[in-house]
Amino acid sequence: MDVNLAFTLIITAIIVIIVLPRLKVNIAIAIITGAMFLLVTLGANWGAVLGDLLQWSFWRIIVIVFLSLLIVALMEKTGYLNMMVDAVKKIAPSLGSSLVSISAFIGLLPMPGGAYVSAKLVDPLTKEMNLNPVESTSLNYWFRHLWEYAWPLYTGVIVAAEIFGVSISDFVMHMSFLPLIAITSGFLFIYLPIMKRKNIRIKNNKKEGAFKDLIFASWPVILVMELTLLGVPWVEKGRIVLMKIDLFYSLLITDTLLIAIIMSQKKWNDVKYSLRFALKPTFLGVTFAALFMKIAVLETNSMHYTYTFFNMYGIPSFVVIIILPYLAGLMTGVTVAYVAATFPLLLPYMGDPVNFAAVALAYASGYSGHLTSPVHLCLVLSSEHFKANLYKVIIRVLPSVIFVLGTTLIIYFFA
Repeated sequence: MDVNLAFTLIITAIIVIIVLPRLKVNIAIAIITGAMFLLVTLGANWGAVLGDLLQWSFWRIIVIVFLSLLIVALMEKTGYLNMMVDAVKKIAPSLGSSLVSISAFIGLLPMPGGAYVSAKLVDPLTKEMNLNPVESTSLNYWFRHLWEYAWPLYTGVIVAAEIFGVSISDFVMHMSFLPLIAITSGFLFIYLPIMKRKNIRIKNNKKEGAFKDLIFASWPVILVMELTLLGVPWVEKGRIVLMKIDLFYSLLITDTLLIAIIMSQKKWNDVKYSLRFALKPTFLGVTFAALFMKIAVLETNSMHYTYTFFNMYGIPSFVVIIILPYLAGLMTGVTVAYVAATFPLLLPYMGDPVNFAAVALAYASGYSGHLTSPVHLCLVLSSEHFKANLYKVIIRVLPSVIFVLGTTLIIYFFA
């Protein structure tokens, strides 16, 4: 297919996904429509598409979303959510700092749709501060996504390190400045403008026992982190080692323990409520649609057409490093999708040995698309929770996105 035509069709698919929700079309249907448009117009091996849909790796993510939503509902019914919020409010100097601290804490967990988990946690605080839906969603959404640039639990970090042929520890060390920039930009462009008008100072904090209450109430989150990041003792070749547990099983173990606690109290209706909540078609439907879009992008070689298009017109390397990952992040809303789809194409631009400034620019660019994508699961679910207009939230966080990307670009030129 002609490269110019293919690139036009790719841009059209993006427009379809953006426009349809404005016409009151369900976001999941809009995403699937955009994906089908790519598959039909660019041509795809439908057998391969079907094979991708039947892979356990596809449905595993959907199940992980279900398990992560189930934790939220179960923690609500056990009273842990309210206890956690109360403890943080006692420790933090203001309600605003409590809100972003909770969101950032949940961001350490690499669970799909994690911003919805933190949205449930901070909901009482947003109401107490009388934040509007866009303000509530923007604060929670941004500060939930501080760590994915460099946190080694995230799949995108692991895959990127592998593609560029560097150790995970080296990758994390060189990318660690990005979360610091994200914290700064979120504070300057989102937190300060809102909190100048809405923040509430907490007077006479009773911190005695607050940390203990916080740890106790947070044990489900801490357990998932401990199992996934540190692992459990295991005997291997006569010596004790720590075996890390896959996130799927970490969530499953934690959910099982929470259900056991509720059932020991014979609160069967609470378990039924939690299961119904986690099985809501809205949440799981969007997850399916986002993953289907990822399949469409990869199976139609959309990134190859885009790469070829830029090369044809002699676009400077730094522009290619920005645009390719950004478009992939925007189209899929999935970090590992822009990493896997575009980073191999960017290897010629990365130098030998690897220029980590170029790597950082590519990662920050893709993540900028990820954060501004209307198919980003966290954005869709948290906007749905707070009843916020999804596109108004994107506009609200856009200055922070530009600040992170612009700062990284400056570092790229001077490095």
